[in-house]
Formats: sequence, structure tokens, C-alpha cells
Amino acid sequence: MSVINQMLKELEQRPQETSRARYVPMGRQSPRGMLLLALSAGLVLGVAGWSTWSSRLSPEPQPAGSEPDRPDAVARVVAPVAARPVASQPDADVAAMLPLLSDEQGQPAAIREQDPSWQAPASDAANDMAERVPTDEELQPDLYAELATEQQITAAVPQKPSVLKIETVELSTQELAALAERKAAGAMAKGNLRDAQDHYYQVLAHDPHNQGAREQLAGLLYGEGRLTEARQLLEEGLRLTPQQADFRLLLARLAISEAQLQQALSWLAGYQPDLANNLDYYATWAGLSQELGLNAEAAALYVKLLRQQPDQGRWWLGLGVAEDGQGNRQRALDAYRNAQLHGKLGEESANWLAQRIAQLAL
Repeated sequence: MSVINQMLKELEQRPQETSRARYVPMGRQSPRGMLLLALSAGLVLGVAGWSTWSSRLSPEPQPAGSEPDRPDAVARVVAPVAARPVASQPDADVAAMLPLLSDEQGQPAAIREQDPSWQAPASDAANDMAERVPTDEELQPDLYAELATEQQITAAVPQKPSVLKIETVELSTQELAALAERKAAGAMAKGNLRDAQDHYYQVLAHDPHNQGAREQLAGLLYGEGRLTEARQLLEEGLRLTPQQADFRLLLARLAISEAQLQQALSWLAGYQPDLANNLDYYATWAGLSQELGLNAEAAALYVKLLRQQPDQGRWWLGLGVAEDGQGNRQRALDAYRNAQLHGKLGEESANWLAQRIAQLAL
């Protein structure tokens, strides 16, 4: 830079030669003039190149309408050159051709546009992205795409406003009976016997052949001492099903409680159910027959019972009494001894049995 400044200084000290320009024939040009001309041209080119290069390196743009400061001598030399058109492109194209620093390592954008094969070096951000853990959506794109489609379809379907609709459902007779029976069982579990009775009446109103509900209701009525209502309820059930042994047994016990022994016997003797499944039925029948003095009938019934359960002392005792009443001394003694052997008798019965065995053994 010091050499250029020295040359500019020498040019400024010669105003007479530049101001007194005159035509000099080419043939008379002196070697000294040629040298100065060459130096001037080189100086102009150097200044122009240096100015262009410094403008590229400068990050701050020059304000509009302002020009960089330069020596007057350079301005006088560069002015004729700048006056001539250098290129036919407009100022906008020239501005577009100025180098712009890009984001990748400060490389000019013009270099990237002119060289398609140029690639920016990998930055730290790219390395960070390479090390980033992929998300579930990236690992399962098909699944997320399907979910997105379903959401779009669901959103597209118009939602109907919710409407409260009350429908009347008519239950059948059997369904009404089952519902009332469940209510009756619940009331029984809670100890609400009155409510249970009402529900059982509803059951029979819908299903008169419901044996369980009729027996439960008859038992509740009997427990409250409402014997007439209980008898009527059982008699109605017996008319519907004459072969119902449980209804006959309950009617017989009601009659016995009212001291109507003959009526009780008629209820039992009117039907002979299966012995194995109705032992209480036959035991009540045998005891009732013995009470009425029908010893032969009672003995036959006790024999049937002992064939089913030979270890029942009370039935052996009943058989002994029936045989003793018929005058069969030895049969009665054998039956009494079997009753004493199997036991399960009350204290009073056991004492009477011991005395009777002693009497018959004499």
C-alpha cells in the first residue's frame, strides 16, 4: 500500500502535464511517457481490483447514494474508465451477482448455484439429528396413518344428539311370578314376614301351580295361627294337583293340631306316594293309625319304614306297641328289645320300654 500511495503522490505533483494536454503524435512519444502510461494503467487496474475485493470482504453494505472515499488522483483516473459501459446488465443484475455469505461455512451462494456438485459440509446440527432417537410415529408410520384415518372418519360422521327414550316392556305371566318370588325371598331374608306373604300371594296370582310359593305361604300363615287361611290355601293346591304329597301331609298336621284325627287320616290314606322319598309321610300315617287303634295297619306301615331304615329305635318301639296291641307277645318283645338296642329315645320312653320288656320277659 505504501508504493501505491507514493505513486499517487507523484501524480498529484504533476498537475501541469494533465491539465495541459495536447496532441502528441504517436511517433514522437517518448519512452518516459510510455512508461508513465503503463504505470497509470496498472495503477488503475490495481485500484479497481482492490476496491472490488474489499467490497466483497466487507460485511456491512454501503448506504444508498454514498461512494467510498478515495484520493482525487484515483478518482480522476478511474472516472474515464467508470464512464464507459462495462457490461450490458442492469444494476439489479450486478447487485444480484455480488457474493452473499450463506449459512454453510460462509460459502457464497453464487458458488453453490454455479457448481451443482458442491455439497455443504455436515454441520453439528445434522450430527445431532443423526443421533436423535426416533419417535413412535417414525417407527410405526403405518399404524399412525391408520389411526389418523380413523379419527378423520369419526370426525366426519355427524354425532346424533342423545335422546332419552322410555319404552314400556310388558312382562309375561311367568316373568311376573319369578319377579314376585325373588322379592318374597328377599323379604324373608330380611325378616319382613308380612311383605313376604304379600309377595307370595302375588306369585300364586300369576302362577297358581307354584308349589314352593304355596308351601312357604302356608307355613307363614300356620306360624301366625291363621290355620283356616292355611288350610284353604293347601286345599286349593290339592285340587290343582291331587298327587301332591306335601300338601296332604301339611293338611294332616293341621287336622291333628285341631284334634281332627280322622280327617287327618283321610288326607294321608287317600294317596300312597313313593316310600323312599316320603318317609315322614308314612311315619305320620303309621302313628296316626296306631293312635286310632288300627294296630294291624300301623304294624304294616312300621315294617315298611324299618326296611328303609332299620336303625330307627322309635319305629321299632311303634312296631312293638302295634304287635303288643294285637296280642302278639313274642313279636312285641322282639320289637321292644330292638328299640332298646338302637336307642335314640327320650327318657320317658326309655323308662316305659324297660318296664314293659321286664313284664313280657316273665
